[in-house]
Amino acid sequence: MTGPEPRVAYCEALVQAADDLDDALACIRAETSAGKITAAQAAAERCELLTRHLEHLEQLHAEHLGS
Repeated sequence: MTGPEPRVAYCEALVQAADDLDDALACIRAETSAGKITAAQAAAERCELLTRHLEHLEQLHAEHLGS
């Protein structure tokens, strides 16, 4: 076997995706706190971000574990 077991690789990818999501949410919070975006804009950005995150999780599942 040349790489990590599929479930291990999947779990590692999930951890990375969660970290990326946390970072992106922190950026939105910082922009809101700094007055760069409104609460409504922040909410819209969070919705878009979470939608992309869920799509990414589905892609990771398919890639690592099959559909």
